[in-house]
Amino acid sequence: MYFEAVFNPSENLEYTTDAHSLAGKKIAIQAGWVIKEGQFKGQECYYIPNSTIGLIPVCDLEELKPLPFVKWRDLLSQLGF
Repeated sequence: MYFEAVFNPSENLEYTTDAHSLAGKKIAIQAGWVIKEGQFKGQECYYIPNSTIGLIPVCDLEELKPLPFVKWRDLLSQLGF
């Protein structure tokens, strides 16, 4: 599924510089998987396709909502991915 959310990176996970540049912005994400180990064990995670951001735990996302593919694709291209 396709989603949009406001990315609010926590200090509990080391993100790349690219990720920090997206802080506070709406991002286009896809549903990932349930994290099986570590401090975010049991949480759902999401990801930005074709990016170096890596996994994003649901706790670092605000205003998460599903998005039709066309709007998601437009948002993703606005982010430069």
